[in-house]
Amino acid sequence: MATKIRRLTLSTGWLIVALVAGMPLFGVIVGLWPSVPISGADVIRFFAYNGLTLSITNTLFISLAAPLLALYVAFMVYSQYRFNPRWQTLEKRLAPLLSLPHLAVALGLVYLFSSGGMVFNALWGLFDQAAPDWLGLPRKSLFTMVLAISIKEVPFFLLILSALGRQLAIKDWLLQGKALGYTERASWWLLIFPIMLKQSRLALLAAMAYTLSVLDLSLLIGPNIPQLYAVVLYNWQTGFTTYEQANAFLGNLVLLVMLGLLIFSIYVHEWFAVKRLRTNAIMANPFKIARISQIFTAWLGFFSLLTVAILATFLLWSMGWNSQSTLSTANWSFALWQDEWFFMQRPLLNSLNIAFFSSILGVAVTLLALELQQQTKRKLPDYIWLMAILLPQLSMVYGWQVAHTGLSGSYSTGWIILSHLPFTFAYSYLVLRGPFQSLNRHYELVAASFGYTYWQRWWRIRFMLLRPALLSALAIAFSVSVAQYIPTLMIGAGRVTTITTEAVAIASGNEQSITAVYIIVQAALPFIAFLIASILAQRIRGSFDAEHP
Repeated sequence: MATKIRRLTLSTGWLIVALVAGMPLFGVIVGLWPSVPISGADVIRFFAYNGLTLSITNTLFISLAAPLLALYVAFMVYSQYRFNPRWQTLEKRLAPLLSLPHLAVALGLVYLFSSGGMVFNALWGLFDQAAPDWLGLPRKSLFTMVLAISIKEVPFFLLILSALGRQLAIKDWLLQGKALGYTERASWWLLIFPIMLKQSRLALLAAMAYTLSVLDLSLLIGPNIPQLYAVVLYNWQTGFTTYEQANAFLGNLVLLVMLGLLIFSIYVHEWFAVKRLRTNAIMANPFKIARISQIFTAWLGFFSLLTVAILATFLLWSMGWNSQSTLSTANWSFALWQDEWFFMQRPLLNSLNIAFFSSILGVAVTLLALELQQQTKRKLPDYIWLMAILLPQLSMVYGWQVAHTGLSGSYSTGWIILSHLPFTFAYSYLVLRGPFQSLNRHYELVAASFGYTYWQRWWRIRFMLLRPALLSALAIAFSVSVAQYIPTLMIGAGRVTTITTEAVAIASGNEQSITAVYIIVQAALPFIAFLIASILAQRIRGSFDAEHP
């Protein structure tokens, strides 16, 4: 009887985990099922769509350039900080820096460095002149997209490199490089970079897949003529005519082909980079990129200053500053906050409600997936669990929307929570996999020898040891849910508003002061989550150490 109950429990657990982890693949498959008959004429009209080729080319360029640039910058930062006394400080700040939403970074750069932004207005204001329109960062361009995404993705890649670095004998390899006559900087690139590049494939693919179908950034800072592919495809997916539905189906196919091209490019880049490094090593060519690495010793200070500047800029905009005023002439007040609070309450409550439940469920399913793999001795590949961040959002969410409509689902927060669950699960798995697998099982064996049952050992030993990591996973999952735009918009059909959907809608109308209010709130939610997690983790560590000397 006990054996049957155990089998039933394991089967139920695997079913739950499979449903959550398989939702992204299910969405992609459903999205590839045409809702209208597709003819040859539809295919011809699709490829004759005005600006389609350039839209696809621009999107592929951004999806390649931004993640690769972020990866290289992250490695240069890591190589400079890894054995630096400031490394622990940087490592502690990675998760909060990672929580800053893409939307906040992108709009913050525009608010700061565009021709009408804070920096150039302040500089030209010293001479009582207006900054010229041609000066500064373009508000909507490929360059702005690449810059914003690459800056935002550096903390993500640093987190990945930090995890990889714990598994590699970096000190030994650096000593071997020194024995061969290479400098320490050259040894980092010759001996360590090729291995880390290979092991970062999934992280690189995740960043590329995100950039490929990111909608909010494409709408707000991407080029207008032609629009990026994510915007074009979304317009087709939300259309009702037969022509638009046919284009949506063919557009999903093209999006997956583009993803395949990006996967191929990862391997091509890896082959080319390793070959180039080997050639330089054999020919004893100087490593120019190794010299550039020295610049990034100031990265921690730069990024922290940039984050503070972005948040300060939003705060000043929300309090009355604008591109036509100076710091001395602006009419400072909190009137805008008071006016917007009435309209903000519902989106804020929705964001908190959705993020709270989706993060808890995501972490719970992650623990279940890790425990099932340990119980059954079946360690499945990481890409199975991370499909939500390895597949383009527009394809999978479109499939969910089709299924949601077919089921006559309501437009409620429950469905939005379900649509956020695969993303909170994937990021929770990234955070918890390492700590869970590295737990010292000796404590549980000792507890078993004293007669503790399995569940007593799990709650009193394993859960206690995992609590700091669980708090970090909850904070990251909460941040991920707050920043979700495509699932909230498409599954909620615009009827379930959140801080993020409202911020994008207002920013599209060029109401920069009101946008600043919503961006500050959006950025504050993850910060508060990490602050609470940090405080609780410190108290938990202290109480645990006191109870278990």
